[in-house]
Amino acid sequence: MLRHALRSLWSATLLAACSSASDEPKPPLSALEVGELEGPELGYVGEETCFTLQVTPSDASLKLFWGDGSSDAALCHVYQHPGHYLLSAQADSSGQREIRSRGLLVVNRPLARAPTNSSTIALEPEGTRLWVVNPDNDSISVMDAVSLELLREIPVCTHPRTLAISGAFVAVTCQDSDEVWQLERRVPSDAKRTQLPAGSAPYGVVSDPRGHFFYVAGQGRGSISSIEVGGEGITASIATAPDPRGLGMLPDGRLFVSHWRGTQQGTQVSQISVPSAGELGGTQSLLLPPEVGLNSDTNNDGVPSFVNQIVLSPSGTQAWLPSLKANNQTGLFRTGKDLSFDLTARATLNVLEVPVGDHDLPRERAAGSYAFDDLDYASAAAFSPEGGLVFVAIQGSERVIALDAFSLDTAGSIRDVGKAPQGLALSADGRRLFVHGFMSRGVRAYDVSALGQSDPALLAEGSSVEAEALTPDVLLGKQIFYSAADRRMSKSSYLSCASCHQDGEGDNLVWDFTGRGEGLRNTIPLRGRAGVGSGALHWSANFDEVQDFEHDIRGPQQGTGFLTDSVFHMGTVDTPLGDSKTGLSPELDALAAYVNSLSGWGISPYREANDSAWAAARMRGAQLFRGDTTGCATCHSGASFSDSGFDASKVPRLHDVGTLSEGSGKRLGGPLAGIDTPTLRGLWKSAPYLHDGSAATLREVLTTRNPNDQHGVTSNLDSQELEDLELYLLTLDDLEP
Repeated sequence: MLRHALRSLWSATLLAACSSASDEPKPPLSALEVGELEGPELGYVGEETCFTLQVTPSDASLKLFWGDGSSDAALCHVYQHPGHYLLSAQADSSGQREIRSRGLLVVNRPLARAPTNSSTIALEPEGTRLWVVNPDNDSISVMDAVSLELLREIPVCTHPRTLAISGAFVAVTCQDSDEVWQLERRVPSDAKRTQLPAGSAPYGVVSDPRGHFFYVAGQGRGSISSIEVGGEGITASIATAPDPRGLGMLPDGRLFVSHWRGTQQGTQVSQISVPSAGELGGTQSLLLPPEVGLNSDTNNDGVPSFVNQIVLSPSGTQAWLPSLKANNQTGLFRTGKDLSFDLTARATLNVLEVPVGDHDLPRERAAGSYAFDDLDYASAAAFSPEGGLVFVAIQGSERVIALDAFSLDTAGSIRDVGKAPQGLALSADGRRLFVHGFMSRGVRAYDVSALGQSDPALLAEGSSVEAEALTPDVLLGKQIFYSAADRRMSKSSYLSCASCHQDGEGDNLVWDFTGRGEGLRNTIPLRGRAGVGSGALHWSANFDEVQDFEHDIRGPQQGTGFLTDSVFHMGTVDTPLGDSKTGLSPELDALAAYVNSLSGWGISPYREANDSAWAAARMRGAQLFRGDTTGCATCHSGASFSDSGFDASKVPRLHDVGTLSEGSGKRLGGPLAGIDTPTLRGLWKSAPYLHDGSAATLREVLTTRNPNDQHGVTSNLDSQELEDLELYLLTLDDLEP
């Protein structure tokens, strides 16, 4: 309509000029005067966007350059693709030219009902309060969204991880007690409690945009369950690929799942159909394959690792997965190129294009993943309300980076946002960004309304806990464990202990550590081992105390170290297994205190309560394990199921069980005579198996990877006996004496 009105005005002016007598003297040339190009700051793909421009004289020629390669004389335009555009209006008259320019953000129109995703922080729809989880305090907190005053800290179940809001209720998952609690937001005293099957280890929870239901990712069992809002008990449950964690949902009933850890083959993303609220339909999976050929000073090969979250754009046309790109592709044995500190891992984003109007699987954007430079682990993300910006939390680097959602150019950044940021939330107007600092025990709010023009101002900060649950040394050690920003830990903020051991677990990847004087090494989880509680550290028993990680910090991570150089080179301190480092650095001792505190394995999802057939099979497996026929308990002995240790001369007890190969490499740069005996607790969550990850399953450990019976005598076991033994091994958890 605006375009037609402008054309009518120009036509009337032209007719009036033509009716004038031709013999009248020509008026003097008028100066070209051009006003500002006025119009909306936001346009939508496929919809007409119009502007106004005052130009004198009226017969001046006008041309619009729309920033997408097109130009015309109209003041309205339809953009076919989203993006930030710079458009210009050029006016010409009698040799004079004026140009007016302005920016325009074009997006796919946001959905009427916004997509949802799991997070450690959630802003109430009213915008006045926000909720956060406190995993170490076994609590959740509600805070004032303006002042960030702690209004109430509420004790809940054990190890709360994420939360979501639907109607009057907030739901929270508790990973260590296999529970989901729902509390009324205004009166959070009585909880609606849903007990999940043993070993579910729930992580992500998301609300259905249509209302009435929450969906929960059971990481331990590889399951997705629906729970009615305000109800107790599971409505429906289905199996997924292993390790489901992050959840995101569209109002059309598509539920997306990120799977936490990658493999040598890639990292999975699942899509589940939810045809009606609470009903779980079919499941499809997408594999994000390893990226290769990218090693440089600004990128590296590898797979997405520790994918905590999947975040959907406001229009529902994209799904973003922040994570760490772990380089399980490169190394001296595999490729002849060593894993330098800047090739080992870095923060990354995978962007999926989500089909509109159908339930086909998303496709990864043609340009591939986005790699951050000099930054460790993208832990969380949040879109601006219109979808033009994405804010990304960088856990180890303690920053938030804002990206143009379409070009992925950096739009701004915020440093020192708190220790280990793991959750982000934005106010409805997009002006206030909330950052949940997991290891700072609080939330910070920033003004991002003028992002790119000025540094975002800190508006408020507040603590989410009334009292710290951890002892001072364990807290400090955990903060050090998660920090890559500390120059003592790594160079250029690339690596921290959590880069391979998020949550104290392992990334279940096989690394080529040949350049470290070792070889192919399957990451060993820390949780449950209590530091040296299960014996020596690493497959080759090359460390005998947690403080020995000073060698990895100073070496492959290129940190300056937590010991002064003079102390490090004192005696044989600078030698693994040399003089003890205990007591030489408060920070290393604190790090050891935290790692030593990781004493719980969890509950195996292979346990079945009140099932006599299962109990009988497990008993048969235990008898096979302990019997003389197999000899398993000869090395896997005692409560730790390991004979790991050193003699008085610090010579480790190693065994050649027939699994050594060319890729096994060395021990401390010298010959590798055998492998340290690992504990068998927690086997259900640590595949692949063996020091080099060469066994995908326990069945392979017992059969194809043990052809000569060096690793226990198993060649004479029939299929039932193998099944019984495997069941027993997969249930060695916290309930096992």
